[in-house]
Amino acid sequence: MPVEIIEPGNKKDFWQDFYGVPERVYAGDPLYLKTSIDSVRSGVERPEFTNSQLPLLALVDGIPVSRIIARASQNFIDGKPGKIGLFSYFESGNDPAAVKELFNHACRWLRHRGVGRIFGPMDGDTWHKYRVNVGPFQHKPFLMEPYNPEYYASLWEEYGFRVFARYYSKRVDEVRQILPGFIRYYNRSLKNGFTYRHFRLADFDNELNILYDLSCRIFSQNPFYTEISREEFKSLYADAQSIIVEDLIWFCQDRQGLYCGFVFALPDYFDAVLSMGASRNLWARLKFLLKRKRADTLNLKTLGTLPEYRGKGLGPALMYKAYERGCEMGLNSANLCLIHEDNVSGRLDGNKGELLRNYNLYTCEV
Repeated sequence: MPVEIIEPGNKKDFWQDFYGVPERVYAGDPLYLKTSIDSVRSGVERPEFTNSQLPLLALVDGIPVSRIIARASQNFIDGKPGKIGLFSYFESGNDPAAVKELFNHACRWLRHRGVGRIFGPMDGDTWHKYRVNVGPFQHKPFLMEPYNPEYYASLWEEYGFRVFARYYSKRVDEVRQILPGFIRYYNRSLKNGFTYRHFRLADFDNELNILYDLSCRIFSQNPFYTEISREEFKSLYADAQSIIVEDLIWFCQDRQGLYCGFVFALPDYFDAVLSMGASRNLWARLKFLLKRKRADTLNLKTLGTLPEYRGKGLGPALMYKAYERGCEMGLNSANLCLIHEDNVSGRLDGNKGELLRNYNLYTCEV
């Protein structure tokens, strides 16, 4: 059937159809965590992309089957600033012909704006959702993991995208077995004058300020790093207070009390969030509270130390604090989440980790 590519001005109910595509893609998928339309809309309407993006829909026989937003972005790649293209908010049924027409239209639009290279999927920057989950798929997802149908990788690769960066997650089944290998780093850091404290929910706003300042300095040399405002950073965590456990998030300070690193870990509340469905009413919240008590896995989401403090064993020491407290809470297994293939943090599994999942970030020339 012929594919029709639609821009916002060409269809009265464009946005209703745009936000509705995932309902078709994930219909009947028991593991799909629905993202609220308000959350997606806030990302779609980010002011820095107001005049540099094109939302598109692919229709087959009048039915929306694929969506994307093409974005032109000033970003850093290979350490140099330049204009690149981003494919954001991609969702699609398993229809290579529709995706080809969708990508062709998006590429032409970006080419006319001086873009020579595209990366995706990436919803604007690496602070937000990015990467394709390429499996293996036999284990259920964890909370905040990129999630998509198994055929997504084929849709990107059949069009001509190639892998730019690879990531993976690991699972450790018995955290207590690896604790002895980390405690020596923690004890040594204490002897060297470093101290540790956990996140304080009672001072939530100020704690986010510290996380923001550290994150900007720690990750500024990462590929695709884009500085976002303090307010936008805080908005990413606006709904996180219900899932944050303050003594699973740890800060490290030096002798002068200066912050030099942190680890951000959470219980894997995937089942609890899934039980709520699309609702946030009182009954859904009660189901969440009941289910979260059954969590038995720790998600190690982010670990970082400032460049001037690296090589002092602070990474393993911070991991020790998260691992130790997780075990005390009954979180006896752990997921090391979304690690770049070249990142040394992948070694912080006590040599007991097994591959859980792989993820790809793609690129192609326009």
